[in-house]
Amino acid sequence: MKIALFNLHYSPNLGDGLIGVCMIHGLESLAPGLSVVPVDISGRDGFGAVTVRNRALALKVLRRLPRRLRHEVVYRRLTTLLDRVEPRWRAALADADGAVIGGGQLFSDADLNFPTKLERVGKLLAETRVPAAIHAVGVTGNWSRRGRALFSTLCSGDLRAVGVRDEHSRLAWEGQASDGCPAPRITRDPGLLSAAAFGAVTPVNRIALGITAPELLTYHADSGVAGGTLDFYETLALQLADTVGPVRLFCNGADEDADALASLAARPAIYQAIGARKIEVAEVPATPEQLVATVAPCRAVISHRLHANILGYAYARPVVGLGWDRKVESFFASVGLSDAFAGAKAATPQEVVALATRAIAKGIDPVRHADALAETRVGLAGTLHALGIDTDQGARRSVTR
Repeated sequence: MKIALFNLHYSPNLGDGLIGVCMIHGLESLAPGLSVVPVDISGRDGFGAVTVRNRALALKVLRRLPRRLRHEVVYRRLTTLLDRVEPRWRAALADADGAVIGGGQLFSDADLNFPTKLERVGKLLAETRVPAAIHAVGVTGNWSRRGRALFSTLCSGDLRAVGVRDEHSRLAWEGQASDGCPAPRITRDPGLLSAAAFGAVTPVNRIALGITAPELLTYHADSGVAGGTLDFYETLALQLADTVGPVRLFCNGADEDADALASLAARPAIYQAIGARKIEVAEVPATPEQLVATVAPCRAVISHRLHANILGYAYARPVVGLGWDRKVESFFASVGLSDAFAGAKAATPQEVVALATRAIAKGIDPVRHADALAETRVGLAGTLHALGIDTDQGARRSVTR
């Protein structure tokens, strides 16, 4: 049997690739003999593939346009791109027994980006009559009227189930999705299966501090940004190195994040700390495997990026989340770690250092951790069942333990 998996598998932000690998691992391990084929809804066909050049410049230009014109520019450009890649998508669906859309923050309407892409997915699914399910997606409350109409195309075909990854997403779906769409259920983020999907790592005495481009945090934020400037990262890294232990600076792979990481590393105080071996700068990862090798061995993880934190938690590392998007706060609440989340009002470098110190001393509750992983597998099994695909009895027993 075969499933076509629509998500952002080859995104330069490797958190999305992490989701994709874990989705494939989880689905195929639950249903032996199942083949899961990734389809990147941005048209990429491999890691490192580029669909939008000079993305940072493009975002700056878009911000200056009136909203209606901005939407029209994005819709037309994406339509041209999707026309070009549609034959690949049709080939993936030609002999598929089902399709899954997710995970990731796919149901967000930033200038019709995801609505346009998922409209095309919905049209193809309806045309090919392939049964589909949405799984572990993030949903924001920012759908425009046109975006809502585009998203609703998914519900015109044989959409059998909708899984969202947190309570905020559930409420956002219920408040915006068309009446013909299935009611949502909460399905945990597949990134929680990272340790099972990628395997064991050798621990190192480093605090992993993720660097995210300030302009991306500002553009995509739906809540207050915790720090999020190079000055903030510099002070935080130096204080961590002086009071908690050696620091590993890293990014999730996006070009903008890599540029921010390089700029931070070139600052005199950071450069001096690197020479003193208090701070090291990880190479920019090009694949999810490299991201795992960078982050998972560290004894704690601090990041704005959701999937850097989920990756750390999957390996039972203490994590500290930095606010900018509700999805980060929602994840920490879902695993009982709200006290390890720094919102905009509690995010001075000193306060984050204190959070990290407490998180390391407290560690990860093994029972809560095991429950979260089991719930992740249960969610995937439910999605398979919605598509009429039985799970293996042995796999089912492992899910329910």
